[in-house]
This record gives sequence, structure tokens and C-alpha cells, in this order.
Amino acid sequence: MPLVLDPASVPVEVLEGLRRSLIADLIETEEFVRDPPGPVRDPASIEAAAELVRSALARLELSDPGSPALLAADINLAYSAMVAGIDLVKSHTDVPLVPRSRAKS
Repeated sequence: MPLVLDPASVPVEVLEGLRRSLIADLIETEEFVRDPPGPVRDPASIEAAAELVRSALARLELSDPGSPALLAADINLAYSAMVAGIDLVKSHTDVPLVPRSRAKS
């Protein structure tokens, strides 16, 4: 799901700030993927997550968005890559899971 559906309805300054913030979040995600919090069950999936995040960062570092539509495209790419990278790591490592709620007596 895209974060920005209608870039024309959002001030350019807000889009630029969101893009900068998501780039910083992607850098943190790259560190998370590089050093997963638990034993890795599927190294290929972790490498796919790392490549996805690296590629998104490389694309964002190259671009100089000149329009709200391009800013929105960068924002949506960064958000999707971040969510997918985190999901791949959590799905393919042995990380602590939230315990199920107790059954009521």
C-alpha cells in the first residue's frame, strides 16, 4: 500500500521531509538486515532483503526529484522496500514472537 496516494494534495516541503526521513529509516533497516536479531533459517531470503534495501537506497541517492509525483514515487519505494526487508528478516530468522494470549477460564 502506498504511503502517498495523491502527491498533489501534499505540500512539497512535507513530501521532501518524509522522503528524507524514510531514507534514514532505510539506512537503519539496512543495518537490521545486515545483522539479524536471531539465528538465520534461510540465508537466501536475508540476502534478498539486503539487496532490496540496498537497491532502493541506491535509487534514492541517485534521484533528485523535481516534482511532487517523483517525490511520492521515491517515498512509496522507500516505504515498500523497508516493510518488505523487515518482513523477510522476521520471517526467515528465529526471533522472539509475541506470546499468544491466555485462554480465559
